Amino acid sequence: MKKKRIVIKVGTNVLQSENGKLDYNLIRDLADQISVLFRKNYQIIFVSSGAVGAGEELQSFSHEKNHLLRRQMSASVGQIRLMQIYSDFFLEHQIVIAQVLVTRSNFGERISYLNIGNTLEGLLATKVLPIINENDVVAADELNLQFGDNDQLAVFVSALVGADALFYLTIAPGLLKGTKLVETVSEINEEILSYCDPILSQGGRGGMLNKVKSAGMAMSFGIDTYIVSGKMENVVLRILEGERIGTHFVAQGEKISSYRKWMTVAVMDKGKLVIDKGAEKALYNKKSLLAAGITEVSGDFKIKDLVNIYNHSNIKIGIGRINFSAEELRSQILEYQGSRSNSEKGHRANSRKAVINRDYLVLIDTPLAFEEDL
Repeated sequence: MKKKRIVIKVGTNVLQSENGKLDYNLIRDLADQISVLFRKNYQIIFVSSGAVGAGEELQSFSHEKNHLLRRQMSASVGQIRLMQIYSDFFLEHQIVIAQVLVTRSNFGERISYLNIGNTLEGLLATKVLPIINENDVVAADELNLQFGDNDQLAVFVSALVGADALFYLTIAPGLLKGTKLVETVSEINEEILSYCDPILSQGGRGGMLNKVKSAGMAMSFGIDTYIVSGKMENVVLRILEGERIGTHFVAQGEKISSYRKWMTVAVMDKGKLVIDKGAEKALYNKKSLLAAGITEVSGDFKIKDLVNIYNHSNIKIGIGRINFSAEELRSQILEYQGSRSNSEKGHRANSRKAVINRDYLVLIDTPLAFEEDL
């Protein structure tokens, strides 16, 4: 029988007490809870924020005016401290931990992506607990070169390892509609997004909007996702035993192939295509994308790069591997438009070649979760 795989993501504010210091009692409780899951034969991957805060407790870099550099220095100090704390608590349960630091670009490169997966598979097979965080020291402070927060990283890792469930441990009880808890979400839509407070939580880089959109991503990968209070005792165990706690985002999509999963998480906004209604309908009918259906080309991509596909309403609906460079595609579209305006029956055969072949195309089941960068 396949072992159940679970990814647990804990946020900075969960790890801290009211005074802003690390909450050792809570970290001990997390270790206790995960040790029970180990004994129940679950495979666990732990995604943990908190390195920057842990570093700031030991060493102040307030003199540094460059925000990115200050954050990187704090992370480099705090990562060691945080891992030592985790190691001490988990060793009480004879659990060895492994530190895995990644960047957004690691997921954009196919070989690096596979290497991360192979490492995680090896650690899980030997009953070592991987603790994953973004490598803030080397991450660039540029659009799409950082995860921005570990909410998105947790989804990418869950997709990579084929997780059955993803848990976001937060300081909120779940997604709230006013003061009422939303217990179940089966679709990410404008109404669900309207419940989210866009303000970031103090000390972290995420927020409820990021978590809900990330949960929408996970749903489309066939992963059940929960947003719950990390301050609640044994919350993951209780949910796995059937108790209804927090907000459950019900898996909607089917688990897709490894290559298609990689395409979905690897796209780095090198390019963007906007398509018309006819092309959108054709894609959902399992057809390839042709130049005739493209209304706008943005970016500077090369052949075989991954690009985002948006519909006429500017909503992201898919990702595909492109068969032309940006320059070639723009030229082809102009040629097609010119031949059509001149009532010519034909144009170069190359213009009939698929811009994106349907075999290298992934359509998104929950577009609003992918509409903009998390």
